[in-house]
Amino acid sequence: MKIVNPQISFVMPTRDRGNIISQSIKTIIDQTIKNWELIVVDDHSKAGDKTKKAVQSFNDSRIRYIRIPDRWSGGIAEARNFGNMFARAPIIAVADSDDLYMPERAKLTIDAFKKYNCDVFYGQYDILNINTGVVGKRIKTPILDFDIDLIKKYNLIPNISSAYKREIAYEFPYNSFFRKASDYDFFARLAKAGKKFYFCPTIVARAIVHGGNITLDTQFGTGYGDLLKNNMGWNKKNKEEILYKILHKTK
Repeated sequence: MKIVNPQISFVMPTRDRGNIISQSIKTIIDQTIKNWELIVVDDHSKAGDKTKKAVQSFNDSRIRYIRIPDRWSGGIAEARNFGNMFARAPIIAVADSDDLYMPERAKLTIDAFKKYNCDVFYGQYDILNINTGVVGKRIKTPILDFDIDLIKKYNLIPNISSAYKREIAYEFPYNSFFRKASDYDFFARLAKAGKKFYFCPTIVARAIVHGGNITLDTQFGTGYGDLLKNNMGWNKKNKEEILYKILHKTK
């Protein structure tokens, strides 16, 4: 199936996930609407990884595999920016190569942009622990309707279920410095710029918890959260102390 003008572009950065990426791609193929494209951005997978082979095995013209040149190395934020530049649809949906997406995700996202004229969409998601088989929800930092005062405290917007207008990707690219909080920094800058957010209470994605996850609930323990809040003028902590914490505790 060849799509000339996709309604939505899924951008999926990945690294060394050749053994599991197929399950994520399958959930995008199973979307109830078929007018989509998927851009898989290979962020320097190691020799021997089967990501490219796994992607090409679907033999679907809606799916593109792009490898970042080896001379570039900016982490997942740069990989998202790189993939966004190839997006053809007016809406870009965030996707990760170890998570799953509900069949209605694309439709609910597109419908929300049309109905509410929002700049950013985010939906509810659940969490599957593959070691225990238990499905749960995010509790410590609940996902709620957008509130500027709440986002000053924590990132209430789950990257896993988010989407935004393509022009936002050009105007507000991800900041590769915040390698453990690039999504929070991204949404915080959009909030400060007055962009319109819409929250969909329906579960549209499922996060898979396993040993290789890049982002965990404890991600801001290294100080990135404090630093971006400081940059936004949302706290009065000493910037040098925050940077010292990042430099000495970031692994």
